[in-house]
Amino acid sequence: MSATILTLIIALGIQPSSLQAQRADSAAVESHIQDIVRELPSDSNLREELLQGARGSGVHQPWMDVMQEQGIKRAVVWIDIRFDSKGRPKKLDVNRAEYYTRYDGGSPISDKEHLESIRESHLEQQLDSVALEKARHGGWVDVPHPKPHPFVGGTQIEFLSDEWLPAQGRPLYYAR
Repeated sequence: MSATILTLIIALGIQPSSLQAQRADSAAVESHIQDIVRELPSDSNLREELLQGARGSGVHQPWMDVMQEQGIKRAVVWIDIRFDSKGRPKKLDVNRAEYYTRYDGGSPISDKEHLESIRESHLEQQLDSVALEKARHGGWVDVPHPKPHPFVGGTQIEFLSDEWLPAQGRPLYYAR
C-alpha cells in the first residue's frame, strides 16, 4: 500500500519534501488562526466560522499590506446602487468606507489624522475599486418590489487584512 502511495506521489510530480513543507505551512496557518480566535469575542460570528473550519484562500492581496500598515484589520465599503426595474445594478457609487482596528466588533476609526493617513496611503481608492467590482456581482435575498422604478438600494463589501480569514461571499443587495 505504501508503494502505491509513493507511486501516486511520483506520478503527480509531488516531492515528499514539498508535502512536508505544505504540512508545516498548514500547521503555521492553523497556529495563526488559533491566535486570531483567541483575540475575538466569544459571541463573534467570525470566531464561530473559524472554529467550524472556515478559512480564507491564502491569496494575499496588495491592499492587505496597506491595511496592516495602517493598523486596520477590517474595512467595510458601503455601495449605493441604482437598480433597473428588473433589480439589476445600473449605477454604483461608493457611499462611505469604515475602518476598524478589530476583525469583529468595535467602532469605526474616527480620528481625523488616522483617516487622512488612510486616504494618503491610497487604501481608500484601492478598496473602493475592488468593492465596486464585487458589488456588480451581488444577489438578492428576497424579490424586491420597491417603487418607483428604477429604485435605489445598496450593498456592503467587507475586507479583512488577513488572507487566511474567510472572505465575504457574494454580496447581498437590499432595497431602500
